[in-house]
Amino acid sequence: MSGLTKGSYTRSPLQVVKYGAGSVDPGLPQILQQLGTSKAFILTGHSLAQLPLMRNLEALLGDKFAGLNDGIGQHAPIAGIRDASKDLDEKGADTIIAVGGGSPIDSAKAIKYWRTKDGKSSINIIAIPTTLSVAETTMNAGFTDEAGDKRGLASHAVCPDAIIYDALLTRDTPDWLWLSSGMRAVDHAVETLYRADVPPNVISCALTSLPMFFRYLPLSKADPSNISCREELQVAGWLSLYPNPRPGSIGPSHGLGHALGAKYSIPHGITSCITLPGVVARVARHAEEEYVRLLQEAVRRIEATVPALPPPTTRFLDHSLSPERQEAVKLAGYIDSLVDRLGLRKRLGEYGVKKEDFETIIRDGGVGKDKDISAKEIYDVLDTEL
Repeated sequence: MSGLTKGSYTRSPLQVVKYGAGSVDPGLPQILQQLGTSKAFILTGHSLAQLPLMRNLEALLGDKFAGLNDGIGQHAPIAGIRDASKDLDEKGADTIIAVGGGSPIDSAKAIKYWRTKDGKSSINIIAIPTTLSVAETTMNAGFTDEAGDKRGLASHAVCPDAIIYDALLTRDTPDWLWLSSGMRAVDHAVETLYRADVPPNVISCALTSLPMFFRYLPLSKADPSNISCREELQVAGWLSLYPNPRPGSIGPSHGLGHALGAKYSIPHGITSCITLPGVVARVARHAEEEYVRLLQEAVRRIEATVPALPPPTTRFLDHSLSPERQEAVKLAGYIDSLVDRLGLRKRLGEYGVKKEDFETIIRDGGVGKDKDISAKEIYDVLDTEL
């Protein structure tokens, strides 16, 4: 059952969100003061560390700047997290400023989690996202272990204390990464709609975000310099994964994405482009009626508010379904069409995935165990996208 009419909601430790172009100044100094920061440590990836935006952040920190670690790789390898944690200790910082996509932000959360377990002093986390992957709102984190497997941790305490959405800081993000991370956020919003025990405020935010993505992702592709589009998309990302205390993978597409990303180095945004349409089509066939109604509502909002909306693709049509389920399946077709419009169509085979790998992927993704989508149907999703 969903949490629409009965349940509970526990707010996250998130204290402040600054949003809008130019919000990092004066937003960052204000947040540092609010959190009582004495020394701040920047955590990011190697490419971002070379950009002028990082020098600007260092200047904003002034005498609070304790250092920068740029050793966080894609999918947050555990070795980079350990090195960054050691670096943080040596610098004596009490605040991590995680800049980039999901990997540095999840890495900051993992560092805070293990510090707490080890009895060390707590640290603050300020997230400054430059993609739309939306790791910054959650109370869990993913990382890749030494064997290349995706692992996760969850704790109420690891959610960042503050977020700054500054669209100006996203201008250097490669177009393919910006757009594909937007599809990851679409994945967040859609799978929230058929996840059990989701409270109504979270569902409402997810439904609000979807038409925004369908409208502004194509506009952002057409004109990457359009800062207003980027602002809209950052707000949509924030709404797509509004803080929800329930741990664990959001849904089957996410589970597959975790397994595929870790083992085959497929960016998470691309895994969503590959897996989400097929997963949604199959969930819509079997899900409980309340989830089907939410998928229908998503379709209704997209059709009612997105100008010049192209038709959905037809590869998931099934006229044997009830009219209600056929309408829910349309969401899969619209997502499929959006992937094409953004130029993000990929095949699993391009990344070295083979059919004999499917059972391991399904097992590692922890999917195919519920009544909404079986292991056989998950296998079919992978087979269709090979």
